[in-house]
Amino acid sequence: MDRDRIELAKIPDAAFVYGGMRGRTMSSHHQSYAWKALVEGGIKQVKDLRQDYKGDKYKEICLANGIAYFHYPVHKGMDTIANMVKDFPKFCEFIDQGEFFISCVQGLHRTDIALCTYWVFYGADNGKEPPVLVGYLREKGHDAGKIFHVLNAFYNQLAEQNGVEPMPIEVFKERKLVIKQISKGGEA
Repeated sequence: MDRDRIELAKIPDAAFVYGGMRGRTMSSHHQSYAWKALVEGGIKQVKDLRQDYKGDKYKEICLANGIAYFHYPVHKGMDTIANMVKDFPKFCEFIDQGEFFISCVQGLHRTDIALCTYWVFYGADNGKEPPVLVGYLREKGHDAGKIFHVLNAFYNQLAEQNGVEPMPIEVFKERKLVIKQISKGGEA
């Protein structure tokens, strides 16, 4: 992936994470200027986190540019959490392949939630650093409460589904504390 080429596009709220990139959704005509940079920069897949998006426009734009599209809705509702858990192995596989662009509408809040879920339930066990947060930051007037709501529901859903806790509760609390520190502007 050519980070320099992608950075030249000045995609709003962009940050590099886990061998890929996060930022504002690229389905808007306001972002069409950046597609060339994503393609030339080596982006191979897009992860769309919008829970309420029902159209095919984004998928069509991706495919027209030779980029795979993966819809992974993120929301705090229990039905959505159940689907997140179901598709989580595929989501992790996509992240691990790198060369991705992940976003929700603004590339801020659902993207933070998805990346925190990846790290807490998978990445930390595989030597990954905690994610870069862009939306749920105290300096932007947000706390990590919604992240924790989804993480707690995800933990409970996994425990119910598998009949065992996904990790010891002490480890889970430690990982959430790391997220809280990052959200407050501290180091992980």
